[in-house]
Amino acid sequence: MHALMRCMLLFCLVVVSGCNQDALIAKFTPHPEAEIGRQAIDDWRTGHMDRVKPLLAGQIADLADTLAAEASQMPSVAPISVKVIKASTSFGSGVKRYDLAYEYTFEGRWMIADVVIFKDGDHRKIVGMHARMEDQSLEQSNAFTLAGKGAVHYLVLLLTIVSPLVCLTAFVLCLRTPMRRYKVRWALFTLVGFATLQFNWTTGAASLRPVSFQLFGASAFAELYGPWTLGVSIPVGAIWFLIRRKALTVRRREIREPSEQPP
Repeated sequence: MHALMRCMLLFCLVVVSGCNQDALIAKFTPHPEAEIGRQAIDDWRTGHMDRVKPLLAGQIADLADTLAAEASQMPSVAPISVKVIKASTSFGSGVKRYDLAYEYTFEGRWMIADVVIFKDGDHRKIVGMHARMEDQSLEQSNAFTLAGKGAVHYLVLLLTIVSPLVCLTAFVLCLRTPMRRYKVRWALFTLVGFATLQFNWTTGAASLRPVSFQLFGASAFAELYGPWTLGVSIPVGAIWFLIRRKALTVRRREIREPSEQPP
């Protein structure tokens, strides 16, 4: 029961930490690149490609006409709200790269727009632009919910809960088991899961990492405004200890006997 309460508390802390996503992104949002990217998107969707073309560079500069045609599929009205949902900066060969993404909220629809900006010295150029329309906000589509989920989702969720419980149970039993030696090593071994199955809660996509390990045999994380990913590992250490526990246990009679026999 105590182990289950600890797991629930950890899960609640993860959920609470994800509630302040806007503040976290704001700390890493570059300026004035964020404003340049948003203005370019606004000019693009409202049909002012003449303002966007001077900013385009690389292969996307040759796709200006294609971008202009795509603008007809995007709302030109003023959005209800706009927020940055991704902001990352990378460096290479003296050039800074800014990957920015925005979520536009309109009446009953949402638009996700991505912009890639290169900065060389004081010169900034847009080398990538993309937008798509959605029927839900990212928070809604990537929410951790059981609604509409299938048997595989429930199975993975069950394993994500059971695996750390098995690890914690074996860990406690190990500490309470009288052993002649290697107790600390066995205790640490019970807390580690090996081989990880990563499961995308939103899409249901799964991938296996055979050479990997994780503490407590399970994990759950989500990128900012991204889908939750559950990680499940086989609690090999815990299972092996439970199988070997009887053989590893030192009997009370052996404990009371002196370690060295008299001559």
